[in-house]
Amino acid sequence: MYRIIPSADLRNKYSKIADFAKQNHEPIVLTKNGEGDLIVMSIELFQEKEMELQLYKRLSENKMDIAKGHFQSGTDLSKQLSRYIKNDNTNLLNELKETYLKKGEPTDV
Repeated sequence: MYRIIPSADLRNKYSKIADFAKQNHEPIVLTKNGEGDLIVMSIELFQEKEMELQLYKRLSENKMDIAKGHFQSGTDLSKQLSRYIKNDNTNLLNELKETYLKKGEPTDV
């Protein structure tokens, strides 16, 4: 549950609000004329939320890649890595580019 406070309190009780946000690690809803207007949160919580969004975005992209058939089995990947370790780097690098880079993407891997 969010803590809800009037926006006027932000000016008058900034330190208390900042301490609450940091200590409780949760956003605070500021109201204006009795309705939600803004969310205030600590930098740490904001950064966490940004990382979560990036993770969800990446997971969504990966799901779409799998749905399109852009994936490789663990066995095939192990074979490629074994060849890479045995110094067959040039062919493997080209193979990995073909497997994982979509057309139109830069190839300066």
